[in-house]
Amino acid sequence: MIPKSTGRLGRVGGGVLDSRLALAGTGRAARAFARSWAAAGGRIAFAIVRDAATARPAELAGVPAVSLSETGSEPGTKSCDVLILAVSDDAIGGVASELASRMSCRVALHFSGALPSAVLEPLARGGAAVGSLHPVRPFTGAPGEDWRGAFVAVEGNPEAARTAAAIARAVGARPHNLSPAAKPLYHAAASLAAGGAAAVVSVAVEAWIAAGIPEETAREVLSGLAERAVAATGVRPFHEAFTGAVARRDVGTVRAHAEALTPHPEAFDLYRALADEILRRTHGRGQEEKIRAIFTKEEPVT
Repeated sequence: MIPKSTGRLGRVGGGVLDSRLALAGTGRAARAFARSWAAAGGRIAFAIVRDAATARPAELAGVPAVSLSETGSEPGTKSCDVLILAVSDDAIGGVASELASRMSCRVALHFSGALPSAVLEPLARGGAAVGSLHPVRPFTGAPGEDWRGAFVAVEGNPEAARTAAAIARAVGARPHNLSPAAKPLYHAAASLAAGGAAAVVSVAVEAWIAAGIPEETAREVLSGLAERAVAATGVRPFHEAFTGAVARRDVGTVRAHAEALTPHPEAFDLYRALADEILRRTHGRGQEEKIRAIFTKEEPVT
């Protein structure tokens, strides 16, 4: 019989930091969480890794490491209050299945923004309340990254959702409940804002390189420009935050942009798509059809 967890989560909200917490995975989000958890006064009882012999990140220094294949065979690793699976989305189901027969936990959570808590069903069959918490923050692996101030999407059955929210608050993050059905759309939008913004800068940098500006300078300047422009949308309505030729309806300048971008089809197509969105958000300023006509395949750009 696998021992049951200690049950200390009865004090959710105030005592969540006292929980016996196990962390499966040592990726970027896991390391940032470990740093935040330790800073808040929490302790990770043990880390579950693919190979316990490999070097562990500094954030997990001093934390006992147990290989996935040995989980349950090491003293003290058969149970925990909270089990967090901080592994890639595609690996969550498999890891949950491997752990289900080797250990028990009162609450099992994962970090995926797209997958529902149902992917942890193998652990749920063992009696765990299952849920998820997903931080809306890009993690690059840089030292000092944490969860403080992050929006965290929480989903799961009531006990798991309460625990996930308590964990988020404990590390200084902002939990928000989501339904399982809403997660793919929520995550797609977050990916569009993060990876999409970076991709736009990438295309813009290529254009600057073609214009004779060194890549390092282009990345520095254009990323800073994008950062300030994006920051404006957080404090002002979109119709006020948008700047540039399309927002101002400078038709001649937009035409010049289209001409310059014609030899660069990726940038041309992206500019056209973004122009459509700017026109939609700033509707009523006039010249919309003239600007759209510049980008239609039937119309010349000169």
